[in-house]
Amino acid sequence: MEVPYRCLVPADSVSFIIGKGGATIRQMSETCGATMSILKDGEAPATLADKIVIIAGSEVVRKLRQMQGVTDMEPGVFVIIIPQISVPVVIGTKGAQIKDIMEKSGAEINVGREAIIGMSDQPISINGTVEQVVSAVSGVNSVLQDMMDRGKLRESDFRKIDPSGPSTPSFSTP
Repeated sequence: MEVPYRCLVPADSVSFIIGKGGATIRQMSETCGATMSILKDGEAPATLADKIVIIAGSEVVRKLRQMQGVTDMEPGVFVIIIPQISVPVVIGTKGAQIKDIMEKSGAEINVGREAIIGMSDQPISINGTVEQVVSAVSGVNSVLQDMMDRGKLRESDFRKIDPSGPSTPSFSTP
């Protein structure tokens, strides 16, 4: 399984991502060769103000930033979420792994100290230009993919939202 990108998007931006009748999200999926889904109310903790967007394919990160009106060279913040059990590996011994990703990408990365309430995931804020953010997100996802390939992560680590909540979200576009 390819590790999906999961990010937090302000709830008031979701209508821009979906577009009229789902046109924008379909176009993004077609032009980027990615599949996207936005978790509906009840599929994520009620305490979470942002929406969770699940993406399979990397060019969508660039598109999402463009849709938010952030130019390629303008710094912006992009928040991804990763399984809490993967955080120590993403950070690495004495922070070596995350420092390496920051140095290679040029982005500033801040790992949330606690899991998102109602989820077994932690947020990671990535600040930088579009190239820096894409590079950093790819670096983090590479670590997650390696963990998945070695059997340290399972598909359920990316789909389980709230153990007491509704069923698993799908990875299709509306």
